Formats: sequence, C-alpha cells, structure tokens
Amino acid sequence: MRAGYWWIIVAAIVGTSCAAPIRPAAPLMTPSGVRFVLMSSDAHTVALAGSFNQWSASANPLVREGSRGVWTIVVPLPPGEHLFMYILDGTQWISPPFAEDYIDDGFGAKNGVVVVRP
Repeated sequence: MRAGYWWIIVAAIVGTSCAAPIRPAAPLMTPSGVRFVLMSSDAHTVALAGSFNQWSASANPLVREGSRGVWTIVVPLPPGEHLFMYILDGTQWISPPFAEDYIDDGFGAKNGVVVVRP
C-alpha cells in the first residue's frame, strides 16, 4: 500500500466507529486550546513534545479515546508559531502525519508546525 493513502483507510475506520468520530487532521483550534490527534493502535503511551514545553517527553501526555488507537490532547497555546512532534512509548519520536507545515528538525526528521492566530 502506498504510504500516502494509509490515512484514508484510518479515517474510514474511525469514521464508522462512533456517532461523533475523531478524525486524524492537522491540529485544530478549539475554545480550550489546540487539539492534537494521532492514530497509533500499537502505542502504549503517546506524548506531545514541542517548542511550547521545552520538548518534554512527559509534560503533555495524550489520552487514548476508545479502542481504535485514537490519541488526543487539547493544549492551551499562546499566539504564534509552535513546533511539535509525538513520542510513542517514551522513546520513538515521530513526525506528525498532519500539520500546517513542516520544518527539518536537524536529526533527519521533520517537526510539525502549528500556528495559533490571535
């Protein structure tokens, strides 16, 4: 399967699992902050690390929603541009599959970019 099409299959599975599905997407502004969503059915823990938390692997743990491997968190962020990545099981840093933009991280991967507008 081509790598670019996996998210369509994941979205279809998640979309049929509940009345108000959580779909993989770029970070989204909500009244409470920015909502981050990651799909990972194999992970035991997922954390959000970024320029807003000094790249901490423990400051912003995501919560697993149901049994399909959907992980979410809402983080209040100030206006501006913020870089981020996800950390699976405390050791595996992964580039976000969805972001507004991407910037090389200097280690061979890409940081996601989320822009919080005033």
